[in-house]
Amino acid sequence: MQRTPSSRLARNQGKKIARQSITMIIFSIGVVILFFFVLMPRLIDLFFNFLGTGDLSFNNDDEIAPQIPVVLQLPEATKESKLKVEGYAEAESQVIFVQNGEKKDEVKVDDKGSFSYELTLSEGENLIGLYSRDEAKNESVVKEFKINLDTEAPGLELENLTDNQQIILKANQNYEIKGKTEPHAKLSINDRSVYVDSEGNFRTNYYLSEGDNQLKFIVEDQAGNKIEREVRVNFRY
Repeated sequence: MQRTPSSRLARNQGKKIARQSITMIIFSIGVVILFFFVLMPRLIDLFFNFLGTGDLSFNNDDEIAPQIPVVLQLPEATKESKLKVEGYAEAESQVIFVQNGEKKDEVKVDDKGSFSYELTLSEGENLIGLYSRDEAKNESVVKEFKINLDTEAPGLELENLTDNQQIILKANQNYEIKGKTEPHAKLSINDRSVYVDSEGNFRTNYYLSEGDNQLKFIVEDQAGNKIEREVRVNFRY
């Protein structure tokens, strides 16, 4: 029996469809293998990274410097050689302390971003610097401040007043007291505050009672050192 052209065409089309089907099956298998062995592990990693950091970035390189440490208020001067420094920085980072140009210590910041460290100061001016370093070794800008350790009591000079001094005449009853102490120290006479200028000079008027007057001077410098001195004067008309 002779085959017709239409039957040969149908047979060729069937072979073509079969080849296309095999190709699609192989392609589908390749896609499935690619998905399960390449893409899915990557998606799982990204998912867990997102849960831990909230960042879906494909770039794991950290080149961003940590925040500059924030230090709670410190005194400009103190009489205590031990000084506790507290503050905040990037959680789990390190805070490096430098004192007078010399590295002192590295302090671990806790998971809440807090840190604390006790410095030992040297007499006189102390230049303190600190900066943060994160796990990727990025470092912040250095924050610096000065603290003066002063363990000496302030001086007090009275220019026109001595102990057991006698003052006479009504015109001198509102007596002007002049003297010198440490710049910007706190001064009081019988619990009354007296202004001290930037060079340590002071002057004030004190109204004397007739007879004996006991004047109590208290001076406290910026570091907290304090002296007390009593002067007795006698006033009569």
